[in-house]
Amino acid sequence: MIRVALGLMFSAAWMQLAADVPVVKELASASLPADHIPHATDSLSVELSATIQARHVWRGSLTCDAWNMQPSFNMSKRNFLVGAWAAYTVDNSYAEVDIYASYSLGSFTFSVLDYFCPNETLRFNRFFDLDQSTTQHTIDATISFDGTKRFPFSLMVSTLLWGDDLNPATGQNYYSTYIEAGYNWSRTATQDYHFFVGLTPYRGYYADSFNVVGVGAGVNQKIKITESFTLPIFGKLILNPYTENLFFVFGFSLQKS
Repeated sequence: MIRVALGLMFSAAWMQLAADVPVVKELASASLPADHIPHATDSLSVELSATIQARHVWRGSLTCDAWNMQPSFNMSKRNFLVGAWAAYTVDNSYAEVDIYASYSLGSFTFSVLDYFCPNETLRFNRFFDLDQSTTQHTIDATISFDGTKRFPFSLMVSTLLWGDDLNPATGQNYYSTYIEAGYNWSRTATQDYHFFVGLTPYRGYYADSFNVVGVGAGVNQKIKITESFTLPIFGKLILNPYTENLFFVFGFSLQKS
């Protein structure tokens, strides 16, 4: 209960701050991991995009080491957003389909996500299995500050509330929490950088105790192919100090220009 109370305290403090932060009227179209949900818009916006990348690293952990496609679909209106994100590997070794809903207030976004990881080598999976001891779902609640042009810092707090996040010894929820701070730097009109550090404050899914589980830097760059076609590529170098793993992720995006 103390862990849930800490999450509620974060929520209350950020709600008070949100009223003073200018509203961002832009919906990002790049296909991002589901927990980095695009900012919702006031007017109706529908976006379909996809990313193809060499591997997938989520919050400091490698989820798959094969080339994979990550499509996303987002629909937004009146600062509410609903969407879906997925990841499919070329060798069928990993699959994930996430659905989510969010509300944006100023530069803050409040989100609830359902992570679902089916085994696509099987004909039948358990999408409707809501028994927490056997379900393939995990429910995540996040609060994120998306930064502004004058203050390009971001902050996200996430807590896994239900599902595949149980302590095997007790059968109780870990309420695994992940906190990530980032800094965005637009160097030129065709190149920008992102630096981040992520940690978990206590034992759970990410580590056995308080630990930094991700430190990284990434670059997004637009490569001009022809006069009318530009290909967005990206690279990310990610270190997990807890597991002592180092990852380099490369990919490119297919999105509305």
